Amino acid sequence: MKEDILKLRAEGKSYSEIQKILGCSKSTIAYYCGSGQKEKAYDRVKKKREDKFLEKVDRFKYRNTKIRDFQRRNPSGTLNAKAEKNFSMNEVKEKIGKNPICYLTGQNIDIENPKDYHLDHIVPVDKGGTNSLDNMGLLKPEINRMKSNLNVSELVENCKKILEYNGYCVKKLL
Repeated sequence: MKEDILKLRAEGKSYSEIQKILGCSKSTIAYYCGSGQKEKAYDRVKKKREDKFLEKVDRFKYRNTKIRDFQRRNPSGTLNAKAEKNFSMNEVKEKIGKNPICYLTGQNIDIENPKDYHLDHIVPVDKGGTNSLDNMGLLKPEINRMKSNLNVSELVENCKKILEYNGYCVKKLL
């Protein structure tokens, strides 16, 4: 496709004309014709790939569902009523500390391995939680799947029922 785009562009065709002829997007045409576009695109992708933690924090902050309207602007340009204060990566790193652990199990988390942790809403959004830094917890993926949309006390109560049903005696130590 690159050769076709460059050939048509050399013939003096506009991006719109090339788009009609080849049926590709204008961004694809710009990628091959624009000055330095390939390098800019490569740098953007490379940065995202290098900092998986940044990517996860961004996904936490900017959930794209109807319930989660954190920092979304309405058509008038003002922030929605449920919008929370924006937080920086430094604030996130300060919150999790130098030796991050799962907030429910206390297990160590390797922040360099994106498969080793999830960012969780401590109070689920559908139960009144927000996408704020105070409501963000770091935990193991299997624990997050188990927690689902429960709050911590609901999860603990369900775990207690399971353990007692299977013959364990459950006592709170503290």
